[in-house]
Amino acid sequence: MSVQILKKFPSDIEIAASKRLVLTRAEGLHVWDSEGRRHLDATSGAFCVQLGYTRPDLVRVISEVASRLPHARPSTFESEESQAYQRELLIAVGAPYSRAVLTCSGSEAVEVALKIAYRYQRAIGHPERKAIRHLAGHYHGATLGALGVTGLGARRVPYEGLVGSGPPTTLEPGEAPKAEPTTAAMILETIPAVGLGAPVPHLGFLSHIRSQCDESGALWIADEVLTGFGRVGALFAWQRLGERRAPNGAKPDAGARPDLIVFGKGAGAGFAPLAGVLITDSVAQALDGDGFTHYQTYGGNPIACAVGRRVLRAMVEEMIEASVRAAEPWLEDELRQLQGSRSVRQTRGLGYLWGIELVDDRRSGRPFPRERRVAERITESCRDRGVLVHAGTGSVDGERGDFILIAPPLVSHKGDFKTIAETLSGAISSVAG
Repeated sequence: MSVQILKKFPSDIEIAASKRLVLTRAEGLHVWDSEGRRHLDATSGAFCVQLGYTRPDLVRVISEVASRLPHARPSTFESEESQAYQRELLIAVGAPYSRAVLTCSGSEAVEVALKIAYRYQRAIGHPERKAIRHLAGHYHGATLGALGVTGLGARRVPYEGLVGSGPPTTLEPGEAPKAEPTTAAMILETIPAVGLGAPVPHLGFLSHIRSQCDESGALWIADEVLTGFGRVGALFAWQRLGERRAPNGAKPDAGARPDLIVFGKGAGAGFAPLAGVLITDSVAQALDGDGFTHYQTYGGNPIACAVGRRVLRAMVEEMIEASVRAAEPWLEDELRQLQGSRSVRQTRGLGYLWGIELVDDRRSGRPFPRERRVAERITESCRDRGVLVHAGTGSVDGERGDFILIAPPLVSHKGDFKTIAETLSGAISSVAG
């Protein structure tokens, strides 16, 4: 039956599908395809394999818990693993966060955060606050609610008739968004990656978000799905950004804490679907008064939570955050050498998350025509050379603006960075040079 259905598809769809690699196994930083070729994965899978593939400790945890308690219905029961994970994660992030709601993916977690914002405003006597402010280029997930607050046109536009929340806010360089009296929440990626190529927000940006939300009564939802769990050298990116100093020594973003933190991806290190929302104590208390609950079949699954606990312990035992910060200058230096190419305008990022902005003319910043598919072709060239990177487009005007994202596992080292940079250099030269 499946063969008959396949024959009804247009030939171009079959050809596009045939270009997808079929992976058969993985180990450490590498994956192997069905033709036996080895690839260095410089994207950590879907930006989630923080600690490398097939780690024996995580495999053991999965086997042990699966043999003991593979499932506990979340609307009826708690599990020891779920309780322990929530407790340990809240300790790791620290005050003022006192509550966690667990889901299976970042998209689901965004949906939960939106529900929390709505219920919170109702609980404190402001049901008129319903609008969700979101920013152009920021990506928040593939489900309809998450797409409704996504500013990445390529993902949102095909479903424009189904999604709500209005158009995203477009910002000029250095500008910060403003909340309004009818705003329930403002959601943004702390470092927008897949839509904008990892530009690091300027000093003072987070404190401006905090003050805007405080003035209007809106909640600040920090989307840390891609940037959490050590990716930028801290548990979450907002924490790392809060440490930055201005020339006068001041820390303009210190103390700017979001009300809700959406997490996912690296929480399960690619071994289990684990995501959720961390909630400040003041918001949690308001929700208790409103009777808010949220349960999904696999939310807080014991196996996933056991993996999450082991990930948190491994990050401490192996000093992952410190090692990312120590190695960051090496990765930055290797990638900055790409700026010798006339097709590379800028490399930018933090920790183990970097974007390479590609342009047709570096002096004017003119982007490549979209029909040339420069980012996609560079990605294909890198793949043919044994390195997997991520192609991004639309960072200039939602359509044009090619870039490459680099996000290797957090156990990568200097030699791996050199391989990634040299591969990228050859691919950029062959495609755009």
